[in-house]
Amino acid sequence: FPLVQRALASGPRWLLAAGARDATGAADGMPGLFRTIAREYPQLTARFVETDAGASAQVLAQQIVTELLTGPAAPVVSLRGDDRYVADLVPVELGALAAGGAGPAGDGVAEATAIGLTTDSVVVLVGGARGITPWFARALASASRCRIELVGRTPLPTEPEDPALAAARDKAALVAALARQGGRSPAEIDRTARQILAAREVTATMAELTELGGEVRYHSLDVRDAEATRRLLAGIHAEHGRIDGLVYAAGIIEDKLIAEKDPASFTRVFDTKVDGARTVLAALDELPGQPRFVVFFGSIAAAYGNRGQADYAAANDALDAIGTRYAARSGVRCLTVHWGPWAPGAGHGGMVTAELSREYARRGIGLIDPEEGALALLRELAWAEASVTSVVYTASGW
Repeated sequence: FPLVQRALASGPRWLLAAGARDATGAADGMPGLFRTIAREYPQLTARFVETDAGASAQVLAQQIVTELLTGPAAPVVSLRGDDRYVADLVPVELGALAAGGAGPAGDGVAEATAIGLTTDSVVVLVGGARGITPWFARALASASRCRIELVGRTPLPTEPEDPALAAARDKAALVAALARQGGRSPAEIDRTARQILAAREVTATMAELTELGGEVRYHSLDVRDAEATRRLLAGIHAEHGRIDGLVYAAGIIEDKLIAEKDPASFTRVFDTKVDGARTVLAALDELPGQPRFVVFFGSIAAAYGNRGQADYAAANDALDAIGTRYAARSGVRCLTVHWGPWAPGAGHGGMVTAELSREYARRGIGLIDPEEGALALLRELAWAEASVTSVVYTASGW
């Protein structure tokens, strides 16, 4: 990223990169990065060229020269033999069963049955206690009453919340209550308020899932800790004798334009999502049985690029490539869902801030209804072709 950043700062006419999507994963994330470069630098010809892994240096050199001589095109081009491709997204229906012919509309029971989930099933949701993932956990609990193991970085409090703080129900009120207590800097107050709100959201998620009839546990863990992740998944499998599904939704956002982006921030965003995914899959490989499915929560930014999200677009594009390789070598169904922005719902935030919501409204971009988003994923797992390894779900164009 620092090299790309310096190159862009020099004001070039072209910025081309080439690499093969192969078993080494060396090019993971590059398409998502270049789609974002094209959005932030529209006057520039920015292109990532996906090449054949076995192409000779001479062939590769000729292909690059050809791309330099080719006029404006998509920011990602795939070369396969003598053929040249660009990607395009097309709508695909899931079929008659998904349209409502398989059972009571909207309850997810028919989908859970088609997936093979029962009350004995175990589904692990990494990053699943906050944000948008609890909506899918609720759909699972309601439709199948399966066992749900939530994994997140947020530590749960060991003691009851201070009554003076418990009455503060939003961040502004919580910041004011913490300030009245004194003894903290503004930065410490803000950090403490965010931690309290995060813990409340985790607690609320667990209560909701329990009310829906699901058996739920929460584990506080940083998924980038490979050894701790391996122990956790091994322990869950040893206790239940199975892990039927795993949903990976971990990630952080630190949005900045490329020209203003701290390379260390880029690394944090990219590594949190990508290293965590690799760690989870490596831990699954060590288990005696395979899950029915693995789902990665990606982002529409990977498919289209998005101003200010070069790191996030690259990370989610890399997630897609990692999942595709895992599916090919393991035979496990592994699906990356590149979500458009979700609307906030009661008790849980969406994927966007209030400021971003206003910006999306200005651009005419719709927000996914949380309940519909959760059911859409159940339908995808139940009725879509198992060979499909990545999809985009969005409430509108981008």
